[in-house]
Amino acid sequence: MGAIGASYGGYTTMRLLAETDRFAAAVSHAGISTLSSYWGEGYWGYSYNGVAARDSFPWNRRDVYVDQSPLFLADRIKTPLLLTHGASDTNVPAGESAQLFVALRMLGAPVEYLSIEGQDHWILDHASACAGRRASWPGSTAG
Repeated sequence: MGAIGASYGGYTTMRLLAETDRFAAAVSHAGISTLSSYWGEGYWGYSYNGVAARDSFPWNRRDVYVDQSPLFLADRIKTPLLLTHGASDTNVPAGESAQLFVALRMLGAPVEYLSIEGQDHWILDHASACAGRRASWPGSTAG
């Protein structure tokens, strides 16, 4: 069984993997790995937060901004994970996927990162985005 999510679903996929190893593999597209960095640089960032988590800020709610951020839970992620992100994403900065990729690589976890040049938050040109690319997962025959 696998898990997949995009945008907020990408965040929840990352967060889910820190809680369980029940999935064989997962894909997170344009997910948020660090709530505090998204708060300051994401398209919706602090303006959405003003409604969704009124009076909650990175400096007064560590339980939200650190304890719920997948990057700070990276040592608990063991499931093979494919991170995908449009390199020109104007909603969730591509650094959100890059940060988690670097952390998981440093930890020796099975992770791949596909940065898709010329694409924004939603990948609209799948054919050229995937042309010439081939991914292999642990236990697969691809690669």
